[in-house]
Amino acid sequence: MYIKYVRISGFKSYREKVECGPLSNMHNSVVGLNGSGKSNFFAALRFVLSDSYSNMRPEERAKLLNEGAGASLVSAYVEIVFDNSDHRLDSEKEEVVIRRQIGLKKDEYFVDNKHSTKQDISNMLETAGFSKSNPYYIVEQGKVTRITTMKDKERLELLKEVAGTNVYEEKKEESLKIMRDSNKRMEEIKKNLDMIEERLDKLDAEKTELAQYYELDKERRSLQLALLHQKIKGLHEELTNIGKEMNGKKAESTDGEQDMREVEQEKDRLAQQLNGLERLCERLETERVALEVEDNQKLQDKCDEEAQLKRLQRKIKSEEQESASKTAQVASLKKEIEKAQSKLASSQPALQTQSQEMTDLDESYHRVNRELETLQSIQGNANTFSSKEQRDKHLQGELRSVKAELDARLKDEENTKKDIEATKSEITRMETAIAQTADSATTHREEMKQKRDTLRKLEDQTTDLAKQVKDCERKLSEIQTTKDAADYAVQKHREAMQQNMPSSAARAIRFLNKYVDEHKIKGYHGPLINLFECNPSYFTAVEQEGGGRLFNVVVDDENVASRLVEALQKSKEGRMQFLPLSRLKPVVPNFPRDAANAKPLYKCIDFDHKFEPAILEVFGKALLCDSFEAASGYRASHGLACLTMDGFKVARKGAIKGGWCGDASHSKIALNKDIQVEEEKIRKTVAEEEKLTAKKRQLEQTKTQVLSDSSKLRGEMVVSKESEGKSARTVELERKQLGREKEHLRDKDQKQRSDRSDIVELQHKVEGLQDQLNQTFSQNLTQQQESDLKRLTTESHKLGKARSDKRNALAKTERDRTLLEESVQTQQQELDSLQAELDSTQGRGGEELEMGQRRLQALRTEAEEASGRRAAKEQELAKAKEDKTQCGASLQKQINEIKRQQRRFADSRKALDHLQDRKNRLLTELDHAQAQQRELGSHPEQFEKYKTEKNKKLHDDLHKVTEKLKAFKDVNKKALDQFNQFTEQRGLFQSRKEELQKGAESIESLIEKLDHKKDEAINTTFRMVAKNFADVFKKIVPGGSGELIMRTNNKHNDDDDDAEGGEDRQGIRKYVGVSVSVRFQAGGDVRVMNSLSGGQKTVVALAIIFAIQKCDPAPFYLFDEVDANLDPMYRLAVAKLISSQKVGDDNGENTVQFITSSFQPELVNAADCHWLTNHHGMSRITQGTKEDSVAVLREAQKQITSTGK
Repeated sequence: MYIKYVRISGFKSYREKVECGPLSNMHNSVVGLNGSGKSNFFAALRFVLSDSYSNMRPEERAKLLNEGAGASLVSAYVEIVFDNSDHRLDSEKEEVVIRRQIGLKKDEYFVDNKHSTKQDISNMLETAGFSKSNPYYIVEQGKVTRITTMKDKERLELLKEVAGTNVYEEKKEESLKIMRDSNKRMEEIKKNLDMIEERLDKLDAEKTELAQYYELDKERRSLQLALLHQKIKGLHEELTNIGKEMNGKKAESTDGEQDMREVEQEKDRLAQQLNGLERLCERLETERVALEVEDNQKLQDKCDEEAQLKRLQRKIKSEEQESASKTAQVASLKKEIEKAQSKLASSQPALQTQSQEMTDLDESYHRVNRELETLQSIQGNANTFSSKEQRDKHLQGELRSVKAELDARLKDEENTKKDIEATKSEITRMETAIAQTADSATTHREEMKQKRDTLRKLEDQTTDLAKQVKDCERKLSEIQTTKDAADYAVQKHREAMQQNMPSSAARAIRFLNKYVDEHKIKGYHGPLINLFECNPSYFTAVEQEGGGRLFNVVVDDENVASRLVEALQKSKEGRMQFLPLSRLKPVVPNFPRDAANAKPLYKCIDFDHKFEPAILEVFGKALLCDSFEAASGYRASHGLACLTMDGFKVARKGAIKGGWCGDASHSKIALNKDIQVEEEKIRKTVAEEEKLTAKKRQLEQTKTQVLSDSSKLRGEMVVSKESEGKSARTVELERKQLGREKEHLRDKDQKQRSDRSDIVELQHKVEGLQDQLNQTFSQNLTQQQESDLKRLTTESHKLGKARSDKRNALAKTERDRTLLEESVQTQQQELDSLQAELDSTQGRGGEELEMGQRRLQALRTEAEEASGRRAAKEQELAKAKEDKTQCGASLQKQINEIKRQQRRFADSRKALDHLQDRKNRLLTELDHAQAQQRELGSHPEQFEKYKTEKNKKLHDDLHKVTEKLKAFKDVNKKALDQFNQFTEQRGLFQSRKEELQKGAESIESLIEKLDHKKDEAINTTFRMVAKNFADVFKKIVPGGSGELIMRTNNKHNDDDDDAEGGEDRQGIRKYVGVSVSVRFQAGGDVRVMNSLSGGQKTVVALAIIFAIQKCDPAPFYLFDEVDANLDPMYRLAVAKLISSQKVGDDNGENTVQFITSSFQPELVNAADCHWLTNHHGMSRITQGTKEDSVAVLREAQKQITSTGK
């Protein structure tokens, strides 16, 4: 353990905060010029660690505060941080911080930033080795000098201080003081005994006359006691009779009170029930009106839906008739189309046959014409051509022309074929597209049907959800009504409760409940009245005992209580007393066990075990009794606070509290119970309301989603409907386009056939021209050729006519076929249009009718339900009105009964009051007689003889005895008492005298023991210090020797002429001083203190300090310029001595920290850590090196030299 840091702020010359540290655990040197704050640094250490600055006045504290330039400081502190790694200080921490803070009006201590006291810090340091009896671990300037100037007696006092004999001296002084007081009391006792003996002699003569007087007085008292005995007996008998009569009246009154309480309770219950029935009737009337409106609305909706359904049925019937007509048209068109298609199918073979026949006729016609043209060309050669070359030239030119035309016609044919193929492909594509569009329309219709089914389900779901929402709203309305009724009841009960409790408590409870809920404070349990339950028969007793404490708030601990008190103070919302369970330590008295007519009040209460301290604090000291007499008895026998079921209370010291406690309707516990019941009902209602609200919200969300789905589905149906119409229009357009394409195809086929005929004709023409070119040129026909010419001409005419007829017939057939195809196409379009219309209308009316019927059925059901609810509500309202009437009659009956009970109760009370007056008068007489009896004292022996005598004889005897007693009117009636009193006092004084004598002997023995212990302590300490002094002196003065000598028994030293010696009567040696004998060189003269030089005296003083320190080692030492008067050789020896002590023992343990200041280099050179003080407006301390310290010493020496010059 050692000082690790020193922090100073505002102390003396240290204005600003400075920190010195970390300090070495060995030797630390502090150097500085004069006035730099070096001594103030050591003063700061003494400020915390020693008693040098204790019990200071304000002006003394002000001197410790820095008074430099700038604003004045009002406080200062010094803080020392100890390294406690060896746990020498009583703390588990590795570092312990001790701080002392001082101001003009305060002086505070802190340990680890926690408030502490000077005594606690002193005890802590003393356990760590800083003994109060050895204050030399801090050696400030001047202390060495004081030791050098000490006389032998002063050195002895120093030794005693080190030995700790002050304790023995204090105890001895206390014992002597006690002995002196005892001696004074002994003298007083002797004086009192002498006076008592004198008084007893005088009183002995008066005892005989007093004895005769006492005999007559005994007889008189016996007669008086006998008369009083008979009077008391008579009074007791009369009181017993009155008590019986009063008990009967009380029983009647109690029964009447019970009956009246029950009637009051019944009246309150009926009044509350009537109030509830009135609100119920109002609510039911409101609900009935709402249900009537709802019923009428449902009926109106049903009628509207029936009218709408009838209109829909008429519309559907009209649509069905129209649909039947269209269906007939569709069937007729289908038959006509089938018939036309049959005709087309049957005309196809004939058309093909005619086409083939036409082709054959064309072939024959062209063949004949070719042969005819050949013959005609031969016939015309003679007229046209003169030679074969001319003919061939002409023929070749014509052949070229024909071939060119043939090529053109072939090319047109090829193009026509391509057009026909393209048209056929387009027709195929269009037919496929029409089929796909028709399939798409069919798909759309199927989708529309599915969507209509889905829409119907969604509408049904919407209706069902709307119905559920209505049910939730209706239930929420009923719940709200119930909640309002409960809120009203709670408000009424709270108003009644607030009339029975302080307004400040009511405000405080309301605020605390709200504050705790808002801040989520744990450990708050609410008012005590909320934390227990009991039988209603105990309500009056519990309330009388609890009183205002019923509203005290129960919390877990004082932290919760303090927080809530602070909140109440800030809010100014009343006052409240808190019961912290952790602090309550209730003391339960000893109640009578197995008592048949009484039991502890807290056992009549049911409560949670964790609230037991609060329950026992309020109810734990009361005993509940069956009757007032039992309560009085237990109060007298057990000293308990008792009370009855009716609220009569007998306090432990006898005070009685009772009277009329009010009816049951004003019971705070009953009102609180009703509030809790209603609040529980409200909580359940709110929970149910939240549940229904959540359900309604969920239903509304579902309904909204369903409506959204329905709207989305309707939009999709509109789009599908538009798509279906668009598809129908597309099919119609495509079919028209298909008809045009087919018509174009027929035209192209006809053109192709025409082109083919022309091509064949041109081909034959080419062949004929080639044949003519191949024939020989001749200008005349042969006979055979002429015959062939005639024949061919005739045949050509016939074939031409047949060909023309066949062509006309073929054209007519094709025209008829074309017309038939166009008719089929037109009919097909009309059929598709009618079919589309039928498909669009088919089932829609039925679906609308079905949906209307479902809506109507739902409305009928809702109307029936609404009508049923209305009827049920009307029935419920009628029942409530009937109950209200009956309840009103019952309430009036109870009110009449209360009036009757009140009259009966008043009569009973009057009779009871009359009996009570009689009883009070008798009790007064009885108390007076018993007081007289007590004044007469105990019963003499003659009392038994007189107590059975008649009253008249007793009065006569009493008169006689009284006359005899008149003769003793001057007798000293207190003689015997005084004699006995003085005799008793004499015994007491004698016993007290003996006790004082024994005490004096014990004190003398104790003083002797203390003197022996003191002598032993001084001897032991002296031997240790003397041995250590000799060792230390040898180390400081090599070759020298030193010795401490204890002076006793009138042995005087040269410098101690005032010392006193001798030996006390017990043989204990009395020490008179401690002298010093030293030799500074081997073989030198032995010298005493007065013969030493100043430096030698300093050596001796330091040797004594080191010797004392070795007796009671401390973990560190503070030396402030202790080497100031030493020669260099001794300074070096002291430095070596410090260096040897700082390292501890051979094991490196028990090291010692030194903090020294010096103006000499020896101690500085021996230091392990160097600190420099300087002053520039304020003092500072910084760490430096050995060279820095030596430099400061040189500068200090120069300063001293300069000052000296």
